[in-house]
Amino acid sequence: MHLFLFLFKTLIDLLIFGLMLRIFSSIWVNNTNPIHQAIVLTTNPLIRPLSSYIKSKDQLFLLLVGLSIMIKFFSLWFAFSLYCLVGLNLIQLLALSVMTLITFVLKIFFFGVIAHSLLSWLAPKNYTPISDFIRQLIVPILKPIQKRLPYPAGFDFSPVIAIVIIQSLIMIIPINSLLTNTVCTNLLQIL
Repeated sequence: MHLFLFLFKTLIDLLIFGLMLRIFSSIWVNNTNPIHQAIVLTTNPLIRPLSSYIKSKDQLFLLLVGLSIMIKFFSLWFAFSLYCLVGLNLIQLLALSVMTLITFVLKIFFFGVIAHSLLSWLAPKNYTPISDFIRQLIVPILKPIQKRLPYPAGFDFSPVIAIVIIQSLIMIIPINSLLTNTVCTNLLQIL
């Protein structure tokens, strides 16, 4: 049963990861980047049934966010119905879906900032599609911080500050307050 929950959660996380990357890469990443093109190709089957309703990037953005929330909501509902004696009501489940989705996006950017920093230290002048993708995805987050920071001795501390801000945001999202009355056997694995 633990293996099923792990595989189910991994599949859902991969779906949401692809949808979230498509949202942010369509905003910030160049359309000619092969990684962006691969993300678009792999997420198109999920969007294709509703593509006739998409007229602009804003509508695509709303569709991707709504689809991600819906996938997260039904996956949490399914997992809670299998593994919990006392679960959440629909409003709490929707709130939990949104909160876990926000946390998931923040974690994507957390690891993206770390990857961007490592790539800039280890191979600063090396161009690969993945390094360019990560750079284009993360630089818009670092720019506002870089504008407000001096560069002491040529060091850029914006990734450190971005990581602290992202971790602080993750810590203040009140996921645990929703789960106080929940009785589950595998609560940590469900989330």
